[in-house]
Amino acid sequence: METKLLEEAKKKLDKLSETDSGVKKSGFDIRGRKCSLFWLGGACDNVSAAALIGSCRQSEPDPEANVYSQIFLSVEFFCSRDPEKLRDAVLSGMCVLFCEGESEAAAADLRRFPARGIEEPDKSKTLRGPHEGFTEALGANLALIRKRIRSETLRAERFTLGRLTKTEAALVYMDGRADEKTVVAIRKKLSRAKLNAVSMAQETVAEALFPGRLPRLNPFPKLRFVERPDTACAMLVEGKVLVICDTSPAVIVLPMSVFDFFEETDDYYFPSLTGTYMRVVRLLVFLATVYLAPVWLWATMHADVLPDLLGFVGKIDGPYTLPIFLQLLVIEFAIDGLKLASLNTPSTLSNSLSVVGGLLLGDYAVKSGWFVPQTILYSAFTAMANFVPSNLELGYCFKFERISLIILTQLFGLWGIAGGTLLFFALTCLTKTADGKSYLYPLIPFDRKALLRILVRTGKGREELDREKQEF
Repeated sequence: METKLLEEAKKKLDKLSETDSGVKKSGFDIRGRKCSLFWLGGACDNVSAAALIGSCRQSEPDPEANVYSQIFLSVEFFCSRDPEKLRDAVLSGMCVLFCEGESEAAAADLRRFPARGIEEPDKSKTLRGPHEGFTEALGANLALIRKRIRSETLRAERFTLGRLTKTEAALVYMDGRADEKTVVAIRKKLSRAKLNAVSMAQETVAEALFPGRLPRLNPFPKLRFVERPDTACAMLVEGKVLVICDTSPAVIVLPMSVFDFFEETDDYYFPSLTGTYMRVVRLLVFLATVYLAPVWLWATMHADVLPDLLGFVGKIDGPYTLPIFLQLLVIEFAIDGLKLASLNTPSTLSNSLSVVGGLLLGDYAVKSGWFVPQTILYSAFTAMANFVPSNLELGYCFKFERISLIILTQLFGLWGIAGGTLLFFALTCLTKTADGKSYLYPLIPFDRKALLRILVRTGKGREELDREKQEF
C-alpha cells in the first residue's frame, strides 16, 4: 500500500511537469539509485536546485541511515508518501525528492520567491524611528517580528487558507499577554474558514473572521491593518493578536477599540509632551472633520440668530447657483472621484495634474457661480484632515457620519445634528470588538487610568514594568 501511494505521487508529479511548464523535473543517480527531483521554477531558483542535485551526486550516504537526512543537512524538510501533500509542496515552491528504495519522498524548503525589499511603507512613514516595513513574504514578516521580540512566549501558529490558492497564514500572539479566549476564538475561525481562494489576501481573511451581513453593513472597523514591524510588535506586547497572510504586507491587528486607531507610531518617537500634543490635535482635528460642514450649513441657514462675533460664519458673499446643501454633497462625492482618478494616474503626471486640477476646478467652480469660496475651504480642510488617522476604514466611517449629519441638518436643523450624533453614538455602543468587548472602552465601561493613557502619551512598554514594581 505504501509503495502504491508513493508511485501514485510520482506519477502525479510527472504528469504535472508535462502539463505545467512552471514545474521542473530532473533525474539523476546516487550511487546507482535512481532519483527524481521536482521543483517550481521561479519559487526555487535553478541555482539552488542545481546545487542540491550536485550535492546529491557527490554524497556517499550511509546505507543503514536515512538518505534524506544525510542529503538535507542544513535544510528544513519533511517526509511523506501522500500524493496530495507532495503535490501541494511542489506547488507551494518546495523541492520534492524521490529516491529509489525509500518508502517516502522528501520535501525540502528551498524557496526563493521574488520579493521586494523592506522599505518603509508610504502610508506609515515616520520622522524618527526605524524605516522598515513588512513585505509580501510571510517568512520575512515573521523574521522582522522575531528580530524585535526575542521572548520564548512569542507564538506563531501556521494555517493554510483557500481550497485553490492554499495561502499560508500565521496567528501570532504572546502567550500570557494575549487574552486566551480571543486566541482560541480566532484559531477556530481560521481553522474552520471555508474559503475558495484568498486572492485578496488580508481582506478575504478579515471577512472570514467576521462573517455575516450585519458586520459588513456596520461601518466601524474592528480590525487594524499595519505595515510597520515596530507598530505590530508594540501591539503584541500590549496583548493584541496578529494575523499575517502570505502575499500581503498588511498585518491584521485585533481586537481594536475606536480609540486604538488614534495611536500613531510617531507619538512614541518624540518626547512625552510633544507626543501628547500630537495625539490631542489628532483627536480634535478628526472631530472637526465630522462637525465642521454640518455646523456651517446650519449657520448659513440661521445667520440671523448668530452673535455679532460669529456673524461672519453664516455670511455668504456673492451669488451662487447650487444650494449650500447640494454644494457640500457634490464636493464630498467629487473628492472621492478625484481620489480614485489619482490612483490610476501615472506617477510622472500625478503631481502636475493634481496641482493644475485643484487650481482650475476650485477657481472655475467659484467663478461659474456653482460654489462659494467657503464651501471649497471647508471641504478642502475636511478632505485633508480625513487622513489624520492612518486607518482608511475609520476615515470612511466618519465620512458616512458627516454626510448623514449634512442631510439631517438640512431637514431638521440643529435637532438633526443632535439626533444624528445620538444615533451614531448608539451604533458605536452596540458595536463590539473582536473579543466581544465594548467598542468604546475605556470610555464605556469607564476606566480612568486607561482613558488617561489614551489622551496622554506614556512610555510604551513601561506601563506593565511600573505595575510590577508597585506590586513588588
